[in-house]
Amino acid sequence: MKKTVSVVFGTFAPMHKGHIDLIQRAKRENDRAVVIVSGYDQDRGHQIGLGLQKRFRYIRETFNDEPLVSVFKLDETGMPPYPEGWTPWLEALQGLVAIKEDEELVFYVSEKGYAEELRSRGYLASFTERNFGISATLIRENPAKYWNSIAKPFRRHFSKNVLVVGSASNGKTTLVRDLGRYYSCPVSLEYARYYQQRFNVRDDELTGKDYNYLLTGQYRQTSDLIDSDTNRGLVIADTNATVTEAYYDYYIGETSSSFHSLCGDTVKNEKWDLIIFVLPTGSYVDDGFRDMTMADADIRNAFTEHLKELVVKNHPQTQLTYIGGDYAENYAKAIQLIDGIYQEY
Repeated sequence: MKKTVSVVFGTFAPMHKGHIDLIQRAKRENDRAVVIVSGYDQDRGHQIGLGLQKRFRYIRETFNDEPLVSVFKLDETGMPPYPEGWTPWLEALQGLVAIKEDEELVFYVSEKGYAEELRSRGYLASFTERNFGISATLIRENPAKYWNSIAKPFRRHFSKNVLVVGSASNGKTTLVRDLGRYYSCPVSLEYARYYQQRFNVRDDELTGKDYNYLLTGQYRQTSDLIDSDTNRGLVIADTNATVTEAYYDYYIGETSSSFHSLCGDTVKNEKWDLIIFVLPTGSYVDDGFRDMTMADADIRNAFTEHLKELVVKNHPQTQLTYIGGDYAENYAKAIQLIDGIYQEY
């Protein structure tokens, strides 16, 4: 008797718990399971920033601890569209999946037409009606509403990430903490403050090597929060690579360095949906680690202008708003801005 290899295929833009349930059932009922992530240039996933390669990597990540599930990528670019493309598509699949002589394929599908087509071509096919009341289309239209149904690695794509920037001692950390409590969402605070307290080093004592650690540490901290179970669709951060770059330029001043190369790569990997720039209005407070030369209004304003230039250069496609009122005004304006990109359920 031949062993059976189940096949679950789809666009998965995004993968959700209905897909996962089907794959896990296919795994349990057969000797092993194969997931085929298919797509082409400008498909519906690509149109929302979830290209084929990204979907493939996210699904590999979803099943990274499952030895009985193998994930493959099938590029449909150049193939005739459905339903004419069945023959080249199946040929491509056979080339990806190494089937042994004592094995046969069993397709698991939730489209009756797919099951009928596959059976007419001599394949085994198991048809199951969708029973989760969820679809990738519904998620794309309203990810926050269906957050719990999105496969975990895909959530980072749909997370709304808000960045609050500005010079030091202008109330942005307090603002971020208060916004986090208001929205019951995770917040990524300044990794630099943790780093300086741990090593007992002031702003003006940091070296170029320290800034490399600050850059990577901040990125990892924020990324881990975006990927964490505490993220319900909104994450707020009070610094990022661009802010770190501004301080590097001010204190180190090297225009050509490995830091700027690393910073550029980090900025490319960041995803922000809204940037709130808090302008300096209050006095500059010494917290024991700050360089008090920033208390000079001209220096502080020059730093702010440089940070403005970097934000515009590094994040040209991100919504950017400047706020510069008193704390109550900034808090109310920030909520208004966040409500414009994020809807709670």
